[in-house]
Amino acid sequence: MCTLTFFPLKAEDHSFVFTSNRDESIDRPTLPPKHYMEDEIDLWFPKDEIAGGTWVGVSSWQRLVCLMNGGFEAHQRKPQYNMSRGVVVKEALKTENIEHFFENFSLTEVEPFTLINIEFKSDLRIFKWVWDGEQKHLFNEQVESQIWSASMTYDQIQRKSREKYWQEFLKSHADISEKEILNFHHQKKGDLVIDRGILKTTSITQVVIKPNQKLIKFEDLKNNEISKLEIS
Repeated sequence: MCTLTFFPLKAEDHSFVFTSNRDESIDRPTLPPKHYMEDEIDLWFPKDEIAGGTWVGVSSWQRLVCLMNGGFEAHQRKPQYNMSRGVVVKEALKTENIEHFFENFSLTEVEPFTLINIEFKSDLRIFKWVWDGEQKHLFNEQVESQIWSASMTYDQIQRKSREKYWQEFLKSHADISEKEILNFHHQKKGDLVIDRGILKTTSITQVVIKPNQKLIKFEDLKNNEISKLEIS
């Protein structure tokens, strides 16, 4: 939920690679990606076993949604919240009109978060939805190579440093593949893979969207297991 990258492959066919490092408590159990059907909508996502939601997923609306902890800046956490943010992600995947959903869905007593939302039905569009604990904010993101980092885990200086690492990576590779992006996400440089005791990078999820291939690659770093799931 804490380091995300987007890389467009071909502008003419709207193909892209989206990769997410999840920094989470090592005690929080998760399941690898599976296909689910909810409210007659096809969903593909790794599941948080505790709350039943997810931090990243794809739906048959040709939509990707990924969660980052925190809004614009780090916040003081409360002992308890009304709803898991992972459930919000799942609801955002299922809704037909995500803009209407975000405007009207009650986030009272939901911990601040940022959602990266990629719509790829007809053309590529990227939105950033921010809930700061008091207000909702919507930003249109450029459809170009991007890196985002969670405000709860990385301060502004660290986030800027990661943007620099990402740009250096892009400049040093003439023809970037999904594998090279995965290698970037495995770097310890710049705290892309962290180990802060109980808080660690527990998994890396990569979504590949091409005209002839749609899949989710999932690396469980805790158990050293790799799985792949075709998105039909």
